[in-house]
Amino acid sequence: MLRKATRTLLNDIDLVVYDMAGTTVQEGGIVYKTLQLAMREDGLQVSDEDMHPWHGAKKEAVIEHFALKAGTPPDDITERVTRVGEWFVNAIDDAYFNEASAIDHIDIGLLGYFRQLKDAGIKIAFDTGYPENIQKGLIKRLGFDKIADAYISSYQVTEGRPYPYMIHHLMEQTQVMNVKRVCKVGDSVRDIEEG
Repeated sequence: MLRKATRTLLNDIDLVVYDMAGTTVQEGGIVYKTLQLAMREDGLQVSDEDMHPWHGAKKEAVIEHFALKAGTPPDDITERVTRVGEWFVNAIDDAYFNEASAIDHIDIGLLGYFRQLKDAGIKIAFDTGYPENIQKGLIKRLGFDKIADAYISSYQVTEGRPYPYMIHHLMEQTQVMNVKRVCKVGDSVRDIEEG
């Protein structure tokens, strides 16, 4: 019955935009744990509960929020965001790409699923809050470069999620002109707001 009810679900979709961490990439929440640790290392008190609403946000926006909340003077914000951001990028790069990394597809059948979509004429794109170099490394490591029509990092647009700028850019890259023919898939509130 489910198959019958959903068989035409994607008939009016030309492009599916997927989030990466937690949606297509099984990384065990490393990105959020590492960002939280980076902020704590810099003296910011950030609980697990405080982090949750920020899932899917651009990392600099998260750092800036908690730095301001902690009373960092406005003149020192840029320096602190840069310092914490650099620590984060170095740590996440090591966690994702060292030989012991367990980073993998979210599901063993993911690439087969993507091939089915491609065979049906649906374009596949990825967007993320990762810095570009991390995204490119993951795209290559996981074989997404063989199936992706396009991908973008929030670092390539003015504002990341929940703003729709990454999706608009991906639509332009894939020549999909009607927003009603685009589907966004993600695991955070910000992903859905972006869609």
